[in-house]
Amino acid sequence: MEYRKIIIDIIKIVIGSLICALALNIFLNPAKISTGGASGVGMLLFHVYNFPISLTVLLINIPLFIIALKDVGLKFCIRAIIGTLLLVLMIELTGFVVNIEWLNFSSDLFLSSIFGGIFMGIGLSIVFKGGGSTGGSDLLAQIIYKKRSSSSIGQLILIIDATVILSTILVFKNVLYGLYSIVSLYLANKTIDIVFEGINYSKVINIITKKDDEIVDKIIEELDRGVTTSKCLGEYTNEEYIHIVTVVNKSQIPIVKKIVKQHDQKAFVYISPAIEVLGTGFKELR
Repeated sequence: MEYRKIIIDIIKIVIGSLICALALNIFLNPAKISTGGASGVGMLLFHVYNFPISLTVLLINIPLFIIALKDVGLKFCIRAIIGTLLLVLMIELTGFVVNIEWLNFSSDLFLSSIFGGIFMGIGLSIVFKGGGSTGGSDLLAQIIYKKRSSSSIGQLILIIDATVILSTILVFKNVLYGLYSIVSLYLANKTIDIVFEGINYSKVINIITKKDDEIVDKIIEELDRGVTTSKCLGEYTNEEYIHIVTVVNKSQIPIVKKIVKQHDQKAFVYISPAIEVLGTGFKELR
């Protein structure tokens, strides 16, 4: 069973790397659009010095792997090495697509940035689902974070990618390339969010009220969602309230608001995103 999972994960990383390579060779590189990271640096060196993107990605990641072995750990590095090597291989194998005339979108920066970002996001998502990584900014951010950086990993990745995109503007002396690169990077990250969280994002709704019975009964009856309640004290009013917590799909939020408004217009409601929801009524817990 364990071997089967490993094989499935490797297949996912292969497919994801292939999609990333196609996004790079069909949309991003010909249009001089970057999504940051090692491939973004590779794109710059390719257009300035005609240096192969795949070789740049490999050379950038080798020293990162060596440093990461100590700071990040062997398990993460092995996944990153596998993902990076497969990405390098796929970039080389799909390099021929740049010579296919009907796949040439370099004259349309808008389409290149949109579809390049989306396909890059899909490819990376599949790689991540296979437990892999393509190194680059992700790996560098992990290393910096382990060195006791005050920034989060997400912030560090953003800073690294932003630096690469700024370099795109400076090298090509064209702000448009940078602006479209920002669009492409945003779409890639948004696509990853959608793949992992789904289109119907789940939300955690917190309701502070004194009329909990009516509200709880209606949520269960109309939405068929579980509800948790607990007693709480409002320090400002020094009064006791009931704290109601429920998790719903994005489309169900207006219904909950309507229920609360009908039964307690003085209720305090705050809503926050749920990154992942597992269990009854949602995805199966595995």
